[in-house]
This record gives sequence, C-alpha cells and structure tokens, in this order.
Amino acid sequence: MPLSKIQTDILRLLAAHRDPESDVGGSTPLTCDLPRSVNMKAFRDREERVALAAEQNGALLRENGYTLEWLRREPGLRTVRARRDAESTRLEWVADADYRFFPAIRDDLFGYILHPLDIATNKVAAAYGRREPRDAVDLVSIHETILPLGAVIWAAAGKALGFTPEGIIAEIRRTARYTLDDFQDIKSDPPLDPTATMIRLREILFEAEAFVVRMPTDKVGLIFLQDGVIVQPDPDRLDAYQTHGGVRRGHWPTSIDITAAMLERYNKRN
Repeated sequence: MPLSKIQTDILRLLAAHRDPESDVGGSTPLTCDLPRSVNMKAFRDREERVALAAEQNGALLRENGYTLEWLRREPGLRTVRARRDAESTRLEWVADADYRFFPAIRDDLFGYILHPLDIATNKVAAAYGRREPRDAVDLVSIHETILPLGAVIWAAAGKALGFTPEGIIAEIRRTARYTLDDFQDIKSDPPLDPTATMIRLREILFEAEAFVVRMPTDKVGLIFLQDGVIVQPDPDRLDAYQTHGGVRRGHWPTSIDITAAMLERYNKRN
C-alpha cells in the first residue's frame, strides 16, 4: 500500500536529519511491495540516541505545523501521533540491535533505510516473538517479493542465539493462530483475504521447512549470493554460491563487483 501524503511529507522532512545509525526500518520502506498499511519506525542502536532523536524530530515537526500527541515515552521506545490538517500517522523511534548483514542504505525519501534482507530477517524475528496478524501478511509478501522464506529464516537464525531454523518455523506456526476478528484492524489494498493469507503462510512454512532440513548446520545464519543477487540456494550445489554473514552494523561482500551489482539492483527497484 503506498505511503499516505502525511507519511511521505514527514519522511521527506526528516530525511535530511538521518544518518547510518538512524535508519527507517520495520515495514515502512517495503510499502510498495506490501499490501497493508504501516506505521513509520526509525531505528537507532542505543537507547539514549532514541530519546534524543525523538525529541529533535518532534521539535522539527512542530516547527512545520504538525500537532503531536506522545503515546509512549519509555527507555528505547518513543511513539507519537502526528497530525496536520485532516491526516494523522504514528511514528516510532526504537532501539534495535545493530547486528545485520548490510550497512544502512542512503535513500532520497527515507534518508537511510535498512537493506531489504535485514528488514526481512527482522520481520521473521518479530513473527516468532509476538502474536500479531500483520506478521502473517508480511511474511507472505516477503516470500513473494524479496526472497523465499526458507532463505530468510536460515539467515535470521544467525541473529537469534539459541534458535535453529527449524525452531523458528515451529515458533511461527505456534504463534500464527488467528481468527477473522484478529485481521479486522489491518488496512489493506487490495482488501485482505485472511483465509487465503493463512493458507498461503502454511504453504510457505512447509516449503521453508523442506529447505532448511536439507541445509548443513555449519552454514546457519549465512545468506547466499549468485551474480550479485541474494538467492535461496540449491542445498546440493552450495559451492556455486558466495556466502555472506552478518556483523555489527553490517558490511558489503568482499567482491567490489558484487557490491556494485547489489546496489545497482536496489537503485532500480526504488
């Protein structure tokens, strides 16, 4: 679902005040690929920077005619509802772990955003750590627009100490038990079909499980690249791919050619 006018206006206003440690995360950068509406989240890796960024951004919004209603002011989390004219939207500033596969990417609209693969692995972590029907929608969309869910879960296990890919799948299945009423608050364009969504989620979790059980455990937490593209590998041909792991604040592949190809594809996508 495209961003609303107030969301776009706020993102453009705040973009100049972002840096690689102040990226836009959550589902916001993926709204062109995800059918549901989203709130906006800015992630920082230290709690004290969250509080400072929220206050500085809030002051800038007020200077530009927005009315703010602070909903939460907690360590590592600030939430505000911003209003102007007849529109409103929620913004969140959140402390987030800085272990990722790639550095934050410069973006004209968002300032800096997480790489789509890091957003996808974070969404997997959210899906097994809470019970929110929007996560089911996002996992299906990630599988169909970014990377097969098996490869995303395989990579996400590198960020989840003590979890195996099979364990992550089991936890998602355990939490993803929703009723029709649970989906009522999700705004979506086109309209969401909860039954079809849940059937599709079960299908892709089955496919993901079939993939991860064939993978060698010494490569858990890695992603696989082929000609500069992140792919779900063939477990029988792993030597045909370049592997890439996560580190604090992320890093690009050692091959300059692969890094350039990845950035070129990202720029075309956006």
